[in-house]
Amino acid sequence: MRTGSIAVFAAVAVLSLAKAVAAHPPVSVVMDSRGFVYYSDLQNVWRISPTGTRTIAVIGVHTHQLYLDAENRLYGEDATNDDATGQPYHRVWRLDPDGTLTDVIPIRAGYLWDYGDFGFVHDRMGVAYVLQHSGGPALVRVGATGKVTRTTLPRPEPGFALPTPDGRVVITAGRDLLRADTRREIATVWKANLSRLTPRVVEVEDRHALLGLWLDREGRVYVASYAGAAVIRIDHDGNESVFARSPEGWAPSGGMVGPDESLWLLELSLTGQVRVSRVMTDGTERVY
Repeated sequence: MRTGSIAVFAAVAVLSLAKAVAAHPPVSVVMDSRGFVYYSDLQNVWRISPTGTRTIAVIGVHTHQLYLDAENRLYGEDATNDDATGQPYHRVWRLDPDGTLTDVIPIRAGYLWDYGDFGFVHDRMGVAYVLQHSGGPALVRVGATGKVTRTTLPRPEPGFALPTPDGRVVITAGRDLLRADTRREIATVWKANLSRLTPRVVEVEDRHALLGLWLDREGRVYVASYAGAAVIRIDHDGNESVFARSPEGWAPSGGMVGPDESLWLLELSLTGQVRVSRVMTDGTERVY
């Protein structure tokens, strides 16, 4: 895996990256059962075939998160703003395996998190998890039967959520990780100031310090430390370590561990470019 130190970026580079992440970066890399990988660069959703061919899957969508259901149907949002008024709008789309693209939620005013009625994060039991900002920060669980439960979050702006095999939910919130337990009504801080593990190479807002979350087959938690340009891994005993580092000029925003245990990293450059890198267990790497 990628290891080693990263030099502190020049001041102009830091400013460039800070500008590039003024809005939420994309955080999802997902793979369907056929081996196709999908990710967003905030302009299009890209597909990488099992043979490594890269094509556009969905054109012209401003998508941050992606979700694949059991039938290989891909879901994402399209977030836009009215140029004249600045009013935000969004819709949720679905791409079927046969290429059919439909709207699950037609375009409507506001942000998706204002409504709390659709989530891109699901557990193995089909429960959807939605981070809601309006009305106070909360984690909303929507069960397969429609039952809704709500857990209050102790941070003003939650980032992204990840259900873990032990039935809990890990949530990024600034430089901290929260953990929600179904037996409690209020989530608690699990890992405080997790970005302390990595050099402060990128000056970004706290809400972007920690971004995407994912698991490996053994249930270990991985966190994209955007501020530290590194991936942090947390084992079953809660031990934290720097698992991988992005090269100078890049920082991770999301990722996944493939069935062959290769690491797929979604990274953003100083100039706002987005790429996916696949790092094999022997250290060999392919950049798409």
